[in-house]
Amino acid sequence: MMPALIEEQTIQAIHKHTADVFTKLRTIRRDLHQHPELSGGETRTAHQIAENLKHLGLVVRANVGGYGIVADLITDPALPTVALRVDMDALPIHEINQVPYRSTIPGVMHACGHDVHSAVGIGVAHVLSKFGRALPGNVRFIFQPEEEQITGARRMIRDGALTDPTPIAIFGLHVAPLPAGQIAWSDGLFLAGFDHYLASLKPQSSVNLTLSDLDVVAKRCVRAILRCNQWQLPETWQAMQTFWGWMQTDSHELRHFIIYDASMNDEDPEMWHGQFGIGIKAATPNLRLAALGRIKARLNAICKATLTQYHLEHAGTMPDMINNSTLVRSTFPALSSAFMPQQLLHLRAAFPFNCEDFAYYTKYIPGAMFWLGAADTKNGKYALLHTPDFDVDEECIATGTTALSILLYEALLQERK
Repeated sequence: MMPALIEEQTIQAIHKHTADVFTKLRTIRRDLHQHPELSGGETRTAHQIAENLKHLGLVVRANVGGYGIVADLITDPALPTVALRVDMDALPIHEINQVPYRSTIPGVMHACGHDVHSAVGIGVAHVLSKFGRALPGNVRFIFQPEEEQITGARRMIRDGALTDPTPIAIFGLHVAPLPAGQIAWSDGLFLAGFDHYLASLKPQSSVNLTLSDLDVVAKRCVRAILRCNQWQLPETWQAMQTFWGWMQTDSHELRHFIIYDASMNDEDPEMWHGQFGIGIKAATPNLRLAALGRIKARLNAICKATLTQYHLEHAGTMPDMINNSTLVRSTFPALSSAFMPQQLLHLRAAFPFNCEDFAYYTKYIPGAMFWLGAADTKNGKYALLHTPDFDVDEECIATGTTALSILLYEALLQERK
């Protein structure tokens, strides 16, 4: 890697500006955490974010692709623009944390850290706006709704989030069950996409089976598909740390993972008699095809034994989230200049259990995502995603704000080199 272009005094200024605004950012995060909104309903969230950005003098455009916000920090329109994407929706999970800032909305909470992401995004806007015309370019902040439904990115892109001007690159981060203060990075596959299928069963010709009979066969198929899994989502802090350790090794098995998912429709079983969903995530497209072949072989065997037949309908594809290697390698030295070596974890394999619609932005411009450690184990805050006791060490807000400010600043310097 080439040496960083950002100067030490700029790094120190970013640290200072982050420290100066941290208390405000923590307040913003707690307010958003108390008032979570589901995908497609982020009205209050968007308003609060927009007001904070307007006070900084940014050019703010609301209602982009739904309740999305596009805000531009413009120093010189003739200079290049880099982008930061921030997601802001919550999940239909009931919070069990007994904290002053717990969710006030029954059955809805920020269990994936998007409240943290939003506070970090506002923090980066605060920090970089302090540089005025000394900032070597412009920054576009994309606050995106509907990430959990994987619809928000495409809607914002269709509504112009990446045009007038087109950013030279886009960055993002996601909180992770790692100790606060750590940042994990990869210059390749960050999160795999997936293929979804709908499987429908029916009796073979001249065979009489009831809807209940078909449901029994469907459940058997689901169990058979799930038994294909080699990897299981770690559910404890210790198991998760072991898994992060594997991701830092050059493990052939983990670099060639396949994750199988299959389920009935438990919410409305009357609509899904003899039907079930199938999901395939894998480290490469060829592995996805191999997994589909393995699934078909199991379904063939079960259907032969139960006098049924199946039909698979492809129901959708999510692209892989692959970090742009050139972008990561050119900007990472700046992070190395700002953080201790033990804070920066190099991942050699992707985390196989999640996906990200950030991937859609990278189809148009180079992009990179980073994992932001958010756990405070001493106080029982493990940052395990999508759990009812999800909470974070709020110092991660400062780490994320500093890291992204440095990455965006360095990307602009690299473009002007």
